[in-house]
Amino acid sequence: SEPIDTEYVTLSHRWGQASIFRLTKDTFTRLRDGFNSSILPQTFQDAMAFAKRNLNIRYMWIDSLCIFQDADDRSDWIKEAAQMHRVYEHAYCNLSATGGEDSSVGLYHPRRTDSLCHVEVDLTFSILDPQASPTRYAMLDYLYWEKELSKSPLHYRGWVVQERLLARRVLHFCRNELIWECNEMAASEAYPTGLPSIYRNQAKARLKSLDPDTEGRRLRQLATTESDSRFFAHQLWPSIVQLYTQCQLTKPNDKLIAISGIAKRMSSIIRDDYVIGMWRRYLPSELLWFVDHHRQSNGQPSVHPDEYRAPSFSWASIEGCISAGTPVEEGILFSVKELSIDHLTEDITGLVKGGFLVLEGALKRLSLRRRSVSVDMWLVNINGKDLLRHTDEDWGPTSLLVRLDVDQADFEIENVGQTLYCVPARQPDGRYWSFLVCLILEHLGDGSFRRLGNIWTDEAEEINFVVGRGEDESLLPCQAYNADSGRHTFRVI
Repeated sequence: SEPIDTEYVTLSHRWGQASIFRLTKDTFTRLRDGFNSSILPQTFQDAMAFAKRNLNIRYMWIDSLCIFQDADDRSDWIKEAAQMHRVYEHAYCNLSATGGEDSSVGLYHPRRTDSLCHVEVDLTFSILDPQASPTRYAMLDYLYWEKELSKSPLHYRGWVVQERLLARRVLHFCRNELIWECNEMAASEAYPTGLPSIYRNQAKARLKSLDPDTEGRRLRQLATTESDSRFFAHQLWPSIVQLYTQCQLTKPNDKLIAISGIAKRMSSIIRDDYVIGMWRRYLPSELLWFVDHHRQSNGQPSVHPDEYRAPSFSWASIEGCISAGTPVEEGILFSVKELSIDHLTEDITGLVKGGFLVLEGALKRLSLRRRSVSVDMWLVNINGKDLLRHTDEDWGPTSLLVRLDVDQADFEIENVGQTLYCVPARQPDGRYWSFLVCLILEHLGDGSFRRLGNIWTDEAEEINFVVGRGEDESLLPCQAYNADSGRHTFRVI
């Protein structure tokens, strides 16, 4: 057997539509006893040859060959997926088949090496200075990083976000060149000493800067107390969620487990409890996530998954591009009194079977009427009052901004049944935040609700009305009502 510190590399690849040889109960003996590597996809063969020839490393971890892939038994997959963060964290390097549509095409692609050359021109801006002499400028493609990496076939795959963030080093085999990423720098064949600043400063070119360990350490250096340090580390999470939910997963139920490795690393840094894609310390503000234009990364409308994946209060319950709630404490108008999560296994960052929150906040009656079938515009009525703004030339009276988790044609049934409610959740803080945000809830009975979206407004008159007490609010469905504070206690599932 090999010593425990034996070096190994990992491989990020896109399964695509290719039928690849994989580990199953039926192929286990064949893999254990040895086999001809020619039965493996070309990408696997190329990666093994590269690791041995160029890195002098004899061991490689590939998901399809190291985790049982039997469709009727996912027990090994669930167990190993919980350890995935360790696999990538401890690997010498992650080889990424970035330019491949699937694993049959290999790591290498036909290319023109002249595309790696830089074009320089001499320009004179005589209109600014008639006496100016020519100055040499380099012509750069502003979309270089996006074309080579961010929009590559592999990086539409949700699992790859975790693989790129957790690996210490990543070598990308792109369509036109090799690209290097690590916690210290990003470089390429075209820019071997590091990316020019025009690329480095782009968010998409700084994925490794989202690493909670690396960037968290830099942020903590700016903090004055341990409490501040954890706050700054928390600020990384929304960027990770946004990046992750812009990707796609072959199996929608992998949504939580494909990000669980990052959650484990983050948890060790901020020492906070993980709550189905969010964190306990700033949970009230993180509950205020929304779906960007209720759409998915492929342009399709956001949807609820066919199988249960998470409670409605978690962004993981939605298939869509998520803007995560900002971790703050200022301006929050409700509190989390109780939290219950039913995990599928002992891994608290993995799959869940159910869960609920008990919240304390001020419920308001709500009705929503679509202003136009062709436009995402709603008329909002809270506690019996239509909240209308100026009159638009084309659409008439306008109202508050409604952001639904999943779009629907109308709420006529809910309006008639009086099952829609909202809860003022975050108000302007007088400094950086100028909006009132309300959670939209649907009453399911017995004081239980499910989340439908949120409402935004920055109009002072509207804010004062919504935050103020309404008539007969003590009669609204809830588990308990506090007459002194005007707050209801209710459950969200």
